[in-house]
Amino acid sequence: MTEEINLKQTFTDFVNFISRNKNILFGFIFFGVISVIIYQNIKPSYFETQAICMSGIAEYERIEQLEELSQRTAVDLINHLQINISNKDYTEISSLLNLTLDESKSIKTIEAEQLYQQDMNEKFYALNKFEVRLSVFDNNAIESVQSGLINYFNNNGFIKDYHNQYLESNESLIDDIKSEMIVLSTMRMNASSNSLDLSSVNIISGKDDKTISNQIISLAQLKEEIRTNQLLLTPLVFVTDFAKTNKTERDLLIWSILGGFISLLFGLLFSFVRELK
Repeated sequence: MTEEINLKQTFTDFVNFISRNKNILFGFIFFGVISVIIYQNIKPSYFETQAICMSGIAEYERIEQLEELSQRTAVDLINHLQINISNKDYTEISSLLNLTLDESKSIKTIEAEQLYQQDMNEKFYALNKFEVRLSVFDNNAIESVQSGLINYFNNNGFIKDYHNQYLESNESLIDDIKSEMIVLSTMRMNASSNSLDLSSVNIISGKDDKTISNQIISLAQLKEEIRTNQLLLTPLVFVTDFAKTNKTERDLLIWSILGGFISLLFGLLFSFVRELK
């Protein structure tokens, strides 16, 4: 009972304290919010945009890995750039992305994140794509940064070596497939001239689940799949480009709320010390 009375008395005293010093508290809050608004309008505004990318680095490495790591190397390479940006090492950024110094200085942040999709069982699994979020002070630099990222991946020593090896091995495999197709074609012609029964002549078998049983067609499909992957699985490809936005961002609402709250705390402290005196 005594504790309830004390709690009630404490709350009543606090309300009375707020009531006595409401003008001071409102003054502090007003000053804090106005200061934030002025600062946010003085400091440079920035532009936010994003793009969806994919990379064939995991395919070059030919390493058995978890599904969520399929784009991990590409994501880490882009996020590594943020270290130089945070350290304001614009000369290094210019060199890596092949940008001018002014274009490098216009980059505020750059961040990449693996994309996931949820299935019917509410389980998330990684896609073969990732998202890149970019903030710049000059929206005219967005297109240059996109070209710079492609240059950054194409000229990376690690990626270049693996990519060249990947292309060479694919070309060798394609040549082997062509040779095998010629051998199979010759065997078919010889078998046909000798009136032999060719069970592999059937191209499609099965009524509902159709499967290809013709070896030559299977090899032809494999060859085209390899060629498609060679064109698609480049070090970095933009599925959707960065949009050149004209809408500036200033975080005005968030910082105004935070500034008002901090000003309120200072106002409470000032009012408390004032009453003690």
